[in-house]
Amino acid sequence: MMNKSKIDYVDFSWNPVTGCRHECRNTYCYASKQGRRFCGDIRANKTSPQIQMLDGGLYILDEPFRNSAGKVVPLPAGFEPTLHKYRLEMLSRKKKPANIFVGSMADVFGEWVPDEWITAVFDACAAAPWHKYLFLTKNPARYGELAEKGLLPDALNMWFGSTTTRQEDMFWWSKCHNTFVSIEPLMGVFEPPDNPMKKVDWVIIGAETGCRRGKVVPEQVWVENIVVACRELGTPVFMKKNLAAVWGEPLIQEYPTRLNAQARDNHEFDEARFTEEVPRNE
Repeated sequence: MMNKSKIDYVDFSWNPVTGCRHECRNTYCYASKQGRRFCGDIRANKTSPQIQMLDGGLYILDEPFRNSAGKVVPLPAGFEPTLHKYRLEMLSRKKKPANIFVGSMADVFGEWVPDEWITAVFDACAAAPWHKYLFLTKNPARYGELAEKGLLPDALNMWFGSTTTRQEDMFWWSKCHNTFVSIEPLMGVFEPPDNPMKKVDWVIIGAETGCRRGKVVPEQVWVENIVVACRELGTPVFMKKNLAAVWGEPLIQEYPTRLNAQARDNHEFDEARFTEEVPRNE
């Protein structure tokens, strides 16, 4: 599954792993709703020889799952964690360089995801180095665990992001990796000095979408505080389109130099761009 992405700052979304067990799936998560919409008959699907069930309620698909009518079911296990092996080779088939979001329908770095699944995803990315890859997790401690095991690539075309909603949420940064923080949905004020803008290479801001009861609408001052902090640090800011009602137009939509919006469309693959030493924020 490689789809033109509706995410503002990437070209495509790629989902070799789907499913998530974070509690937010029951509140504002759009992906869990998609999981319920495109699952078909889950109970029947799980008894099919097409799907392999592992201990811990994990699933593996070697080929696209088809129902009794022969129609492909994208999420036959619903929002249960699933490795779609057949999707791993899709990256190499797409020859034009692109910014690719990895795991828009999952948290690839959730505690429930085996290291073997994650390394399989990294290997697939390494086999298509002309693309740039953006990862995002609510469990950024997993990045550190993988780095300690020597499993986290430090390639310059890979970006490791942390999702936060409030200042007290955890984020991850590294001198040896591209890191960013996605503050979405923004649910509170961020104030210096203890904010995540100090060490990451990029900051993304977005509002909660949907119509749930209790939906948080960010205040303009919350956004202003983040922008001011980023300006003082020289950190680029990208506002998602869903902030237009709060911030107004035009939105600030900046990219880091190594993830430039124009470069992703207009440059052929250049090996030097992925091997040169580039300083990162301290």
